[in-house]
Amino acid sequence: MHESITGSNMVPTSGSAVKRFAPQPRHSHGFTLIELLVVIAIIAILAAILLPVLAKAKERANAAQCLSNTRQLMLGWFIWSGENNDQLVSFNTWVLGRMDWSTTSDNTNWLMLVGPMPSGQPQPDLGQYVKSPKLFKCPSDTFQAPLNPGPRVRSLSMNGALGGGSSGPTVEGNAPGIRQYFGAGSSLGGDANKMSDLFHPADVFVMLDEQADSINDAVFMFNPGAAQGAEQWRDCPASYHNNGCCFSFADGHSEIHHWLETAGLNKTIYPILYKNYVQSTTSPWGKGVMTSSRDYEWMDDHMPYK
Repeated sequence: MHESITGSNMVPTSGSAVKRFAPQPRHSHGFTLIELLVVIAIIAILAAILLPVLAKAKERANAAQCLSNTRQLMLGWFIWSGENNDQLVSFNTWVLGRMDWSTTSDNTNWLMLVGPMPSGQPQPDLGQYVKSPKLFKCPSDTFQAPLNPGPRVRSLSMNGALGGGSSGPTVEGNAPGIRQYFGAGSSLGGDANKMSDLFHPADVFVMLDEQADSINDAVFMFNPGAAQGAEQWRDCPASYHNNGCCFSFADGHSEIHHWLETAGLNKTIYPILYKNYVQSTTSPWGKGVMTSSRDYEWMDDHMPYK
């Protein structure tokens, strides 16, 4: 009798016959349907928790970029004034073009913002100091004209009570309190046209993001001084940043202001309907007179006045 070595096993044999032990097959174990459903449910719950967090983080990043953009634009605004005898850049020529939801090239032509325009045509005033067209567009404004696949180049407008001679917004009164607002019909003779006209520059807004249906020319018209019960929007400010709007101010700082009137007759926030309005009174925000709007009165506080 002798032994045969097979692998590491010592198997006794008789004669030439060798007895081998076959390995036992391993049975694979897959996921059951219930286990798969549990995993899918857990993933769905995690996604529901994380997606709003990611969206808010992205919006905070967009708001930070918007603030940076307007601060850089304000540097150009200051330099232009310093080189032009303390005059304020005109709201008619700081940038060029008129935006709408049509196929007009003004929607996508960044030369209207920074130039140079073809020889013999007007040039945008800030274009000689501001070279990046991206600064004129809020990153949260992603709306595009349905008839034009290119993104629109501008979301910002300028305060119509600055630099417009006597053609600014119509002063509606002296509310709140007793104020002398700059603007058309004002006892001050029209717009604030020089830096020295701005008695409280840290409180006077210069640029803001305008609602995408409202924006057309580069001027934001807000009629200051209306008493409570007679307040009515002319142009509509944007609400891209969690119901907030980016403003730059005449001292150079920028901030996001969050609207308080979010529903009802006095609301400031309106959905984008991709519609053009020839007159502000035909727009959703301009059709009715508000009973009292905290947002309108905040805007009053940030117009130029004595």
